[in-house]
Amino acid sequence: ILDIEPNARCNFRCTMCQVSEWDKGKRADDLDFDDFKALIDEQYGLVEVKLQGMGEPLMHKQFIQMLHYLVEKSIWVRTTVNGSLLHIRNNHQRLIDSGVNEIQLSFDGATKEVFEGIRVKSNFDRVVENLTKLNDYANQKDVLVTRMWSVIQEANVHQLEQLYEIGKQMGFRRITFSDGLG
Repeated sequence: ILDIEPNARCNFRCTMCQVSEWDKGKRADDLDFDDFKALIDEQYGLVEVKLQGMGEPLMHKQFIQMLHYLVEKSIWVRTTVNGSLLHIRNNHQRLIDSGVNEIQLSFDGATKEVFEGIRVKSNFDRVVENLTKLNDYANQKDVLVTRMWSVIQEANVHQLEQLYEIGKQMGFRRITFSDGLG
């Protein structure tokens, strides 16, 4: 099992995330696709990869190709995205069609004020629209790969029920609440 970080940069500055402290939200250059393939190819017995680290993986130009490469090798793959870039280049369809086994979608506020207060530089309405499109497409194809992931913290703990309800409205069939203990 490997955790691979394709890129170490993000378009958000979330209050609970160390990326917010990095200069311009970036720690390192993106992982080269040929280096990624070489890493995968030299592994013996690799069965699972989490393809995401600190940052938004859809910012990597070859992220979808990386997913395809793993799936073609029969490796179970999970990723986490923030939902902000799903409307670009049909990423919502490309992500589902890649064959990825699980997509965790970070969603930490049931209202615009709380969401954008936690996920600084985000756009609540765009993310809700994108996650709804993603789930509509996945559910239309009857593919159960999406999971809403909410980090529960002081700023949103009062919204547990609302988070559950908005998750259902966006078409999620699985929701995880994670404690923000840091």
